[in-house]
Amino acid sequence: MGQFLVLSWNIWLGNAGAWDELLLQFPDYHVYQSYGWGEHKSHFGWIPHRLTATENSKPVAMAQVMARRYPLGIALAWVNGGPVGRVEAWGEPFRRAIKEAIGAPRLYCRVNPMRGQISEDVERLKSAGWREPNAPILSGRSLSYSPSENETVREGQASRNWRNNSRRSLKYGHVANVWSGPNPDEMLAVYDAMQSYKNLEQQISRPVLISMLEALGKQCIVVRCSDAQGHLLALRGALLLGTKAWDIFAAATPEARKVYASHAAFWELMRQCASRGVKWYDMSGVDPVANKGVYDFKKGTGASEFYYLGEWDWATSSALRRAANYLIKRHAGGM
Repeated sequence: MGQFLVLSWNIWLGNAGAWDELLLQFPDYHVYQSYGWGEHKSHFGWIPHRLTATENSKPVAMAQVMARRYPLGIALAWVNGGPVGRVEAWGEPFRRAIKEAIGAPRLYCRVNPMRGQISEDVERLKSAGWREPNAPILSGRSLSYSPSENETVREGQASRNWRNNSRRSLKYGHVANVWSGPNPDEMLAVYDAMQSYKNLEQQISRPVLISMLEALGKQCIVVRCSDAQGHLLALRGALLLGTKAWDIFAAATPEARKVYASHAAFWELMRQCASRGVKWYDMSGVDPVANKGVYDFKKGTGASEFYYLGEWDWATSSALRRAANYLIKRHAGGM
């Protein structure tokens, strides 16, 4: 007779290093599920709850759940970049464990596993009671890149226009290198210049930027591209975990556009990722309709498009689910 399998979700009681070490054992791990990301989000009203699932004492899934409490026993649970591990473990026992950990009788829960979408996983989620939200926060699609490939190969994979612009950037005497101890005010000045020029909403606030650099400093790498006089033109940054990395910072001044400084910054960042053992780079989402310029830049690098398994939600009542989707649609930036 086969072994009787017992699935159990439990609250994680270990330290930061042990959490990340366990996380790396799952192929679909994501930096948003790292201990440091949870600490960063805790600076902005989110309470991290870390849960692990075992089957006969063997870890099969885990989730860092960020929670907010509201009056009347209502709570919001947001699992960005997760859960990770076996999809079959993400059903009712997982939701029950979240409710118990948060201590809220009325719960709206949204998960966002950032693994590639396959039809079998979609059907498993539907069968387990998850539904696609009415108001998704992200586009559900991204691009992946391989920094570890030979530079000649990577250059050949880029579009002709991207490749030509990258070569043009060399004649301007840019200096692109790792920014040791990045200055938040200098970074924000570049963001402000870009936002003003493109008439964009604020991309990142000072408190969020400082929190990320402090909580994720060891996992963060930022490249600055300066002109010959040392003036900052563009920056690009990533969060690294294991052999993966994720786009996290990207900004350029209007002057940078004229001299292709963003191309130089990206190319140097990929060199730095490769030197640190990164094999898979996630462009952290794309939207070819709402943000075509950014999509064209990222796609032009030669990156490959894919779809995430994406956002799924569940609530203790249909009324709570409708209300939560309405509020998230209006205030998604706070997630």
